[in-house]
Amino acid sequence: MKIIKTKGIIENGQVKATLNEDCSDSEVDVIVVAKDEPDEFDQRYQMMIEKGYDTPEKVHQLIQQVKLEMLKEKGRA
Repeated sequence: MKIIKTKGIIENGQVKATLNEDCSDSEVDVIVVAKDEPDEFDQRYQMMIEKGYDTPEKVHQLIQQVKLEMLKEKGRA
């Protein structure tokens, strides 16, 4: 296995990259790290803020509410 690090460009959902070293023609695994794009955690965090869960206390209350609902569904509350 050979690991090559290079930079590429995403255009219309396609990744374009140029390799600076020789590599035989074959299928490769590609991992994309987009530094300026929010990850899933950031997206969920923004959604929570938009829905009014903007403090740790409000988030804690939400967690407690969900736990109680789960217990009710299981018939334990």
